[in-house]
Amino acid sequence: MQQSFWGKYGVAKAYGVTHPLTMQPTDRNPSLLDEKDGIPAPWDQLGLHKQLARGVVVLACNLALQDIVETVKKQDGLSDEAARTVTVGGLIPGVILQPSGVFAAVRAQEAGCAYVRAS
Repeated sequence: MQQSFWGKYGVAKAYGVTHPLTMQPTDRNPSLLDEKDGIPAPWDQLGLHKQLARGVVVLACNLALQDIVETVKKQDGLSDEAARTVTVGGLIPGVILQPSGVFAAVRAQEAGCAYVRAS
């Protein structure tokens, strides 16, 4: 999700997000961190926005997105459809929404990609 979405909906606080190096609470989306956020130079290019700029394909799980839709729905008092529109609009440009993350991983493996568990 875009940083502006994280800030508006308090995603980091709601999910107890910490900085990947300091392990201190952060209000920043860890997937968008880079050198200016304290990420060492060797890992600077791993930020999702930088990966997308290089042409990396990034998929998102629609099932997981539903949790965020519920947050938007409650916080903004929106209908399901309106909350989903806001939430999908908060995706980082270039991220491709999939029916489910498991489906996406299996299909990618069938196409010759490798899955690396990062957490």
